[in-house]
Amino acid sequence: MCGIGLLLTYSTASDTDNSSTIHNALHRDVYQSWNESLSKALASRGPDVPCQQCQFDGRGCNSSADNATADGGGGGDGWRDEWSLTLHASVLHMRGLEAQKQPLVFSVLSDGVDNNDCALCWNGECYTYQNGDEDDGTIVELSVEDNTSSTDGSKDEAANTSDTLLVKRLISESITTSRQSNFNDATSEHEAVANAIGRIHGEFSFLLFVRSSTQLEGDEHSRQQECVYYGRDCLGRRSLLGNRPLDGVVVLSSVALEMDSCSDIGWEELPPGIVYRMNVCTGEVTSMAMPRVVNNDIGTMISSIVPTPSPSEYNRNTMDNAAKGLLQLLDKAIQRRVMHSPLPKSQSSSDASVAVLFSGGIDSVVLAALCHRHVPPHQTIDLINVSFYDKVNHSTTSASPDRLAAIHSYNEMTERWPERKWRFTAVDVAYEEVLRVEKHLLLLIRPLDSTMDFNIATAFWFAARGKGKIVRREEAKQLVVELESQGGMQGDTSFSREPLLRFAKKQHSDTSKDKDGHSPKQSRQTCIREGCTRPAPSDGCVFNACKFCCGKLQGPISKFLGKSARCCPVHNHDEAATPSGKKKIRHSPSTVATDPSINAITTSAAKILLSGVGADEQMAGYGRHRSTFLRGGYTALKGELRMEVRRLWTRNLGRDDRCLSDHGKEARFPYLDEDVVAYLEALPLELKCDMNQPQGIGDKLILRSVAKMIGVHECSSLVKRAIQFGSRIAKVSDKSRFGSQRQATGQAKHITSNLRDDCLRS
Repeated sequence: MCGIGLLLTYSTASDTDNSSTIHNALHRDVYQSWNESLSKALASRGPDVPCQQCQFDGRGCNSSADNATADGGGGGDGWRDEWSLTLHASVLHMRGLEAQKQPLVFSVLSDGVDNNDCALCWNGECYTYQNGDEDDGTIVELSVEDNTSSTDGSKDEAANTSDTLLVKRLISESITTSRQSNFNDATSEHEAVANAIGRIHGEFSFLLFVRSSTQLEGDEHSRQQECVYYGRDCLGRRSLLGNRPLDGVVVLSSVALEMDSCSDIGWEELPPGIVYRMNVCTGEVTSMAMPRVVNNDIGTMISSIVPTPSPSEYNRNTMDNAAKGLLQLLDKAIQRRVMHSPLPKSQSSSDASVAVLFSGGIDSVVLAALCHRHVPPHQTIDLINVSFYDKVNHSTTSASPDRLAAIHSYNEMTERWPERKWRFTAVDVAYEEVLRVEKHLLLLIRPLDSTMDFNIATAFWFAARGKGKIVRREEAKQLVVELESQGGMQGDTSFSREPLLRFAKKQHSDTSKDKDGHSPKQSRQTCIREGCTRPAPSDGCVFNACKFCCGKLQGPISKFLGKSARCCPVHNHDEAATPSGKKKIRHSPSTVATDPSINAITTSAAKILLSGVGADEQMAGYGRHRSTFLRGGYTALKGELRMEVRRLWTRNLGRDDRCLSDHGKEARFPYLDEDVVAYLEALPLELKCDMNQPQGIGDKLILRSVAKMIGVHECSSLVKRAIQFGSRIAKVSDKSRFGSQRQATGQAKHITSNLRDDCLRS
């Protein structure tokens, strides 16, 4: 992965106009300032090879139609401007034995002469590519060869080679073929680049400078023409922004730049799946869609799974086969994303190369379980869970719903696969720390600026940093065991961990709803704890227990997370109730706090971050999907999901990439693997979800089946909670900004906290 950028400036070439001299001096200052700013902005994305630059200069022309095809290397009456173009790239070493420096300069044969300058900036991963024509080409797996050393001690070619070199070869071969048949046709070169890039499967964005010879009809002399090609993959999983901040200045960059004069204006996310071509001389921009490489095996799988188009005829076997198909493709997607990822030589054998952004929900649990299949058995897998708290409001720990769900899932995974070294990293972030980096985070999310975007970006940024406390499996197991004993439900293993699940889900025992989505009136029930005859509360206890038993159930959670965890919003656990109704203060010592090895702060060194983004949008995992279904049935829901997948690039992926990569790490999205997306898009919606079933069962039904197939049962019914709510960043953020816990509207513009200056001074 890399940080890539381009700066193009024009200056007036006249020697007689004094204003031109002033104009050129200003442009030189702007050029130098923006170059420095661009290098600085990209540095954190590629720490292994510091930002390198490659500069090209030339003479432009009048942008009128009469001069649109003028020579890029000669003079004449039509010349008006000189231009300077600089490519920037910083490199994060992810593939090959050695890091490949960028920009990568190479030549392409043209008319038998090897004198054409090209330069490539490649930010991404090539997992597979189509070798040959679009119709009959074979799919080559670049990253799933045998990951073991051969008998002579050398690794396979895929592991030894940077995919940047492969991309260069594909582009070079495609342009060469095009020039041999259409030497005078600039459109053919554009098509050649689009075809080469479109053959690649993976997360990427790119910049390509090409200086080529063209010959106009009726002109016996060939002329130089300079073009820049740029774009993002078909889903937009890597960020690429564009801006024209000043007259005569063009900027393309992985991230927005911090410039006093124009940092808040002009930045735009470039739409995905398109190869843009900018004529450097004229500034003219044209676009061409990337051809989509179709895996014909997907259609064959769908035909075998769904022999009948009628949902009423689907049976249990059909559902199981659909889940098996998804499991097969997800397994391959994970394998592609974790193989051949070198551990830095400075790291110890206990350090991880792969980390999972681990909320404890079904999405991240499946990723971690499949990751276990393909990461070498001696390596650690990091599970990173982030949670926020606010010291100002007297909270000293981050007892978030996601934290408890993650602890439960972590405990189940360590029991299921004890041979694997799972390292659970609890990232606890005080909101005061958020305020210290608020300005930087606002720059990273640009061009987005809403409260929701800031909260999500904050959660991802701190999770990617990976700085937190290690929670041992013994501690996680102790929490669950104590909850079982306090719940008095030993012997019923299917229900013994229900208190922890209840807190993680934040729901009552009876989650059934009527057809309109409303909870029915409940008859008076007794406390959930075995042996207790006191009535169950009607006031919203998260455990559905009486006040006395609620205090008992809160004890282990408070002991693990700290005495101010506020597990139950109704029964304050700081004041444990007695059967007689009198209150007594009880402060249980935290076993975590007294163990130096647990308190020790560590930082995950894993460069690969697996994210579950895309699962909910494809398999109806959000609460709003249930509302859509209630309004318009499966027809409306299908349209909603299609729309959400198509807008991921502008609402999620660019922002997430910028935040996760800011720590010199690379986000990878298995649920957005091209084959997985194609499979889920072709699969009938009724096989992906069943909205007639309760929440935690019917949503993402197919993924819950996959979890059970790979041996994860207890946490397969956890309910989805968006990261800004599950990590409680939204709660502490709203409290800080608005003085209450009211939820800010999703698209409301982010308001800088009035506590920020105080935090910066402290």
